[in-house]
Amino acid sequence: MKKVLTKDGSYTLKSEKYNECYHSSEGAYTESLYKHVLPGFEAARKFGYYGGEIRILDICFGLGYNTLTAILHKPENVKLKIFSPEMDSDLIKSLKNFTYPKEFGNLANIINEISKNLYYKDDEIEVEVFAGDAREYIKKLKNIHIVYQDAFSPKVNQELWTLEWFRNITNILHKNGIITTYSVATPVRCAFYKLRMNIFTHNYDIIRKGTIASYALLDFEKVNFEEKLKRVKCKTF
Repeated sequence: MKKVLTKDGSYTLKSEKYNECYHSSEGAYTESLYKHVLPGFEAARKFGYYGGEIRILDICFGLGYNTLTAILHKPENVKLKIFSPEMDSDLIKSLKNFTYPKEFGNLANIINEISKNLYYKDDEIEVEVFAGDAREYIKKLKNIHIVYQDAFSPKVNQELWTLEWFRNITNILHKNGIITTYSVATPVRCAFYKLRMNIFTHNYDIIRKGTIASYALLDFEKVNFEEKLKRVKCKTF
């Protein structure tokens, strides 16, 4: 795959299969931090860090930016347990040689372990990468606090953006859990709306808006989706 330099100085890759990059041009690290990790931890703080353990589902692992950024910014005295499916096992094996940003300099041992064994564990962090179909993998999970919905776009990977997919996600989501995604597509937000979730967006000006969905009320900017539906039909993928 072709290595691509993004605006914040971090590298991503362009997938030949999907003809898309793993991250936006705004920055691989910046996107992970502001669209997924910080909103997720902000919600977790509101709910007392879920009793000291945060269970994250990272869809899909890819280059590992979301997982590694979450580890880098882990709140103190909190245990992280991260579950992440990924179809491309060869990609994961190659990550030990990938050019990561300097922020990940102290995470080399974690990257190497995941690259070699698809697994890492210490006293405060556990990461499980599943090489296979995300749709089957998530059925084995429960009580997830944060979901990073970060699959390739619906245009090329629609099976991970359907109403059925998000319904299955909500079946394993903690009552105060949240879903974060870079997508602001109307069909994606329609899926959340049909599942009767609240729809929010992040408050960071450094990056384009994303979407946050939760059954709980959160301290984010709420999206007036009812107003949107006066102009368009609510169709899902």
